[in-house]
Amino acid sequence: MSRLWCAAVVVAACSLIAAGGAIAQQPPPSTPLSPPPSVGDKAAAKKKAAEDRKMKKQKTAGCQKQAKDQKLAGAALKTFMTTCTSSPL
Repeated sequence: MSRLWCAAVVVAACSLIAAGGAIAQQPPPSTPLSPPPSVGDKAAAKKKAAEDRKMKKQKTAGCQKQAKDQKLAGAALKTFMTTCTSSPL
């Protein structure tokens, strides 16, 4: 029984060594998947995000003014604000 056990261990060890050798021989990737963003791209993204926030604030303010002019309150106000702010500019 011990000879069979020893043989099984040797076969398993050889299999692991062979698999490791096959994995180690694979070449590394030649180029990264995507280049890192440049400083100009980051600045443009920040500027666009700031403009988007500003436009959203202006749209919300306009919707609130309309709701006040229509004298909406409660559920009607909530529904109006949801539809008003979700509509495209």
